[in-house]
Amino acid sequence: MGGQYSRESSKKIMKNTSKRIKKTVYIKTFGCQMNKADSRRLKELFAMEGYNITEKKSKADVMVYNTCSVRGHAENKAMSHLGRLKFAKKNKPDLKICVVGCMAQRMGEEIIERLPHVSIVVGPSTMFRIPLMIEEEVEGVVLDTADSVKEFSDYIDEAACEKSEYSGYIPIMKGCNNFCSYCIVPYVRGREQYRDKSDVINECRSIAKKGIKEVMLLGQTVNSHPRFKDILKEAASISGIERVRFVTSYPGQMDREIVDIVAEHSALCNYFHIPLQSGSDRILKKMNRKYTAESFLDIVLYIREKIPSASVSTDIIVGFPEEKNADFQKTLDIVEKAVFDQCFTFKYSPRPMTTASKMDDDVSVKVKKERLAILNRECEKRALERNKMLNGKRVELFSEGGRKGRTDTYKIVFWEGSPSPPGEKVIVNVKKAMPHSLKGVRVL
Repeated sequence: MGGQYSRESSKKIMKNTSKRIKKTVYIKTFGCQMNKADSRRLKELFAMEGYNITEKKSKADVMVYNTCSVRGHAENKAMSHLGRLKFAKKNKPDLKICVVGCMAQRMGEEIIERLPHVSIVVGPSTMFRIPLMIEEEVEGVVLDTADSVKEFSDYIDEAACEKSEYSGYIPIMKGCNNFCSYCIVPYVRGREQYRDKSDVINECRSIAKKGIKEVMLLGQTVNSHPRFKDILKEAASISGIERVRFVTSYPGQMDREIVDIVAEHSALCNYFHIPLQSGSDRILKKMNRKYTAESFLDIVLYIREKIPSASVSTDIIVGFPEEKNADFQKTLDIVEKAVFDQCFTFKYSPRPMTTASKMDDDVSVKVKKERLAILNRECEKRALERNKMLNGKRVELFSEGGRKGRTDTYKIVFWEGSPSPPGEKVIVNVKKAMPHSLKGVRVL
């Protein structure tokens, strides 16, 4: 078992990196934007300690797998990847294989039992101590899934924000207090902790000086931050920052004032991701979602009224315990009225530790598949309807490299014409709308 690893000790090691032989680290990320942000910080921490970062597993002395536990499929995928690494460990006995993140937090000792070639297993709160754990060369397997980080300042370090070509992730909070009955997040990420507003704004200013043009403010329930509205307004006013996004918004805390702030500040992207999960109040109550279908629809319709061009995306679960045809129809009714620009849809599957895992999973797999297929058809129909509104219009993009970019409404656009490096502004005349993307011709 691993002990406690302090940030101060880690900093001392970083000062002595010149004395060590350079090693190489490979980092693989599964799951949400928060995991991507965590991986960026891990890369920066390893770089600060003298490691080279590689995209090739064959060159790695250290492999880090940052895992997701929100759905069983995500865990199965990660375990499959990790299982195959036993051959790499056999060929390179000194190879360090590290499993971090939510799956590591949930499964802990089970990972060690099933994957004896793994060296380190740590949860989200202690993953940033991995370079120190490796440096100390602890014998045996290190397991640390204690939620020992008490202050968000210990979890986040401004210096550890990796510079990408043009976009940066900035977590402003972590954890969740809602305890939705199907969701494992509070059990693996912990209760809500909020970053100081001044730290968030200072990091925005810092990465703007590095040439970052777009920031994404992150949190499991990003709008639960007590100073969220102030953060939005101040981040949108920073010189050099041209786009500010935020995900994910909890519907029960999504109010009209947030929409008004977005409408008033040009740097705030006209994009809202608000998970519906179900259109049935009965099912929402069983899910422990603290809003109604009516209140959800009210905020979406206000967005449509206040910012007609805005995109609204959502998450929806089908086949939750006791979901009847009438409940599912209510979900379809909301989809019809809200006309979402994008829907992320899922069949319900019970997650360990959650309240819903104790319920009778009484909706058959067949019915879940049927409902999911119907829902996807309806969602794609509405998304196409929204995208067709852009036919013949010019849209401004930030290139993601090559001939692909995104609008401020988070729509993907492919174009004919000259390619563009990441972060460059491109103007495209839209010629064809599809449910999940747009195609056009570059005009600037």
